[in-house]
Amino acid sequence: MMKYRTSNDLKDLILEDYEKVVNSIPLEKLDVYLYLHTVFQDTYVPDDTLYQFIFRHFFRLDNPSLTKEFETYYFKVMEEQRGYDRPNIVQITKNLYEVKNHKGNHTMQFPLAAAMLHTMNPSFPSYDSDIVKAFDYSSTYHLSGFDKKMKRYIGQYQHTFKTYEELLEDEALEPVFNHFDERFPGYELPKVKKLDLIVAQLGNNLQ
Repeated sequence: MMKYRTSNDLKDLILEDYEKVVNSIPLEKLDVYLYLHTVFQDTYVPDDTLYQFIFRHFFRLDNPSLTKEFETYYFKVMEEQRGYDRPNIVQITKNLYEVKNHKGNHTMQFPLAAAMLHTMNPSFPSYDSDIVKAFDYSSTYHLSGFDKKMKRYIGQYQHTFKTYEELLEDEALEPVFNHFDERFPGYELPKVKKLDLIVAQLGNNLQ
């Protein structure tokens, strides 16, 4: 088992200076997330170019190594997930893996698969460079082949999920959530999304 930060580790780091962590969260992250999550309910993603534009910028889907074909396919897959109660992140990552990049290579796009599910349902944690830093996750870069990389990603993703469950039940973090609500009045965000923003910001501050 890899040695990742536990809920106790993260709790200690957050509580060290939680006002600084919460106050550093960019307001834009709340606005854009709420837009993407809410508009998703009532739009047809493959045709909504404004939605795609905001999503691409927010989740860095306009990464130069990815092709236009990939983008189109990504939003088609996202639309298809709407019908599933329990979307399968392994299958989504596998589907995205099939679309070659500019150099003609297959690439693992697990963070983008996580971003897709997170936008639809915030109970699916996000997975980006800030979250990786917060948990001290090891890179999959040196692992060869889809299955080995996927196994590492899924292990990390399950660890995030379990850690969030523990942190959400921990009364010691109530002052942190109260401060969040004072800092961002009028934002109707589920508690799990607030936690995701707090942990990501912690990771960002740890750099």
